[in-house]
Amino acid sequence: MIPERPSARCRVALPLLLLGMFTGGCRSVSVHGVIETPQQLPIAQASVTLRSEQPGAPAVSGSSEPTGCFNLFETIPRNHGNYLLFVERPGYKPVSVPIAPRLDNLLVVTLVPETSAASSTVRPISSSERYIRYATPCEPLVNANSISLH
Repeated sequence: MIPERPSARCRVALPLLLLGMFTGGCRSVSVHGVIETPQQLPIAQASVTLRSEQPGAPAVSGSSEPTGCFNLFETIPRNHGNYLLFVERPGYKPVSVPIAPRLDNLLVVTLVPETSAASSTVRPISSSERYIRYATPCEPLVNANSISLH
């Protein structure tokens, strides 16, 4: 008697089920962008912190590069809700904004001086300005045989 071969449906479903078991409890939160002055000058060494709205969850933090660019990413448990992004730099007014997990959070953060009557702001980078505002100053240049960082 010839043993039966598993059906195609079973061969596809089993790996997907196993993958779901290992990744089903996780998702990610990421935020990246540029920190600048109202005159569009980059702000280096601004503190950038991503905190869960859930008490006791660990925070992810970093600082902006000389170009004003920043990038934070964290794998998080599925039951964590939204996050808050906090941006601070001495001499400037701090700002915070809610960040939703699993979205492409690409932002322009404008910090105003502490003496300003205006408030610091955060806004998404639109698709039409993505290359000029983010890609050119923040992404590494790729040459034929090497990668150069700005």
